[in-house]
Amino acid sequence: MRVVRFFLGNLPLKIGAVLLAVILYGAMIALQSTQQWPGTIAIELVNQPATASLVDAQSIPPVQDIKYIAAADVPVSQSLFRATVDLSNAKPSESDSLLVKVKLVAEDPRIQIIDYQPQQIAIKLEPIIHKTVQVVVDKVAVPSGLSPGAPIVTPPTVDVSGASSIVRSVAYAQASVRIDASGLDVNADVDLVARDASNNQVNNVTFNPRTVHVQMLIGSQIRTETVPVDPALTGTPAAGYWVTSIDISPLSAAVSGQADALAVLSGKASTQPISVAGATGDVTKTVNLALPSGVASTVGPITVTVHLASPSTTRSVSVGVVLLGARTDRIYNLSTPSVIVTLGGATAALNAFDTSTLVATVSVGTLDAGAHTLILTITVPPGIKVVTISPAGIVVTVTVPPSPSPSPSPLPSV
Repeated sequence: MRVVRFFLGNLPLKIGAVLLAVILYGAMIALQSTQQWPGTIAIELVNQPATASLVDAQSIPPVQDIKYIAAADVPVSQSLFRATVDLSNAKPSESDSLLVKVKLVAEDPRIQIIDYQPQQIAIKLEPIIHKTVQVVVDKVAVPSGLSPGAPIVTPPTVDVSGASSIVRSVAYAQASVRIDASGLDVNADVDLVARDASNNQVNNVTFNPRTVHVQMLIGSQIRTETVPVDPALTGTPAAGYWVTSIDISPLSAAVSGQADALAVLSGKASTQPISVAGATGDVTKTVNLALPSGVASTVGPITVTVHLASPSTTRSVSVGVVLLGARTDRIYNLSTPSVIVTLGGATAALNAFDTSTLVATVSVGTLDAGAHTLILTITVPPGIKVVTISPAGIVVTVTVPPSPSPSPSPLPSV
């Protein structure tokens, strides 16, 4: 009963309050009618994975046809709207496009967004890959009468990265060099442009490094010659070793330059220094050519293998004889306690061998009593051989010691 009185008590007053609220809401709607903003808002991509790249970002449409509710005195401008696409959960794919939601917000809370287009867009988000490509120098507008020499590019290859489908199309990196009419040599850092197999420019990729250094001789009398490669050896091998032969790959190099610059070569192209100091075996190095100023070559690193050897010699040492398997109940007499052993091998190997550790062995464990002529065995390290043993065998006489006499029995006591 109290509940009924609660709802029915002051009923006219309550009905009046409801009617007033309806009137006020209607007035607010009338004052804040739906409006359409005529401009466009660029869509921002946020939280894009570091391992993914957007393909054809220029094709993303802007947000437009923005409908909103705001009081007449609320200023509306482009800076008050922000359109975003959250890519934090997007999975990169080279084959499939992604349908993502567009979120539009108003920075002023007095602006209520009712509708906008588009609310979804399709994008192509691909995994980022890397690829190594060759740098190709493009000589731009060579003046008449000038002959550019072969360019030297440092580094000759670069890393290109970006969306997988785009990077796969990159065939090479182009470094364009403009030849000055004054004939000055080129010595500059040059920006790179990605090109496909049809020489078309490929955009939206990143090079590492972004530039390369190009050197090029320019002249009216540039000549090219092919000269042998001359390895520049420094230092002395270890004692007892000398150089027997040298393998070079490639054996020759094409060099270019003015006639007076080429004359400095004296008919050969020297390499950077190759040290053989203290070497006891073959030395293999990969080095560049050490060319004088004004001379260039397109030949890359040179592989040089220096073969070393040591002269053979012999050395005689006295070596003690060691019995193997000797029994404690036998007596062994040797015809000689030591023998003269002649060793052969490389001088360096013999110099390094500690002959005090050398022994000559014979096995006597199975010998019966009597005289036996046995052949000696000597073990030497690899690279050393036993030339002779003098004498080659020894006589081992085996005797059995006499049994001890029995002790006399004690006399009986009286």
